[in-house]
Amino acid sequence: MRTVFFIFLLAVAGMLVTSTAALAGELKTVTLSVDKMTCNMCPITVKKALRKIQGVSEVSAKYEGDGMGWATVTYDSTQVKIENLIFATEQAGYPSRRKQ
Repeated sequence: MRTVFFIFLLAVAGMLVTSTAALAGELKTVTLSVDKMTCNMCPITVKKALRKIQGVSEVSAKYEGDGMGWATVTYDSTQVKIENLIFATEQAGYPSRRKQ
């Protein structure tokens, strides 16, 4: 009985390592130019909107003045498309586009 349980534990551990490695290989990072930012509070709203998307793991954003800012997003590309990120910022009131 102990041998069967031990083999089961090894199999589960192997699946966890494999799925974690696969997930890490799917992470991507993109920087978006974000319009209509007017103050240092605007990036907080942008970050909240982006963090609500399942598959987003990290977000940073900054207001740079003159109505402009940026957001850098790390996301799982198997769950999220850049269009989803752009849509989220637009719904929050801040149009964005992929920064070249």
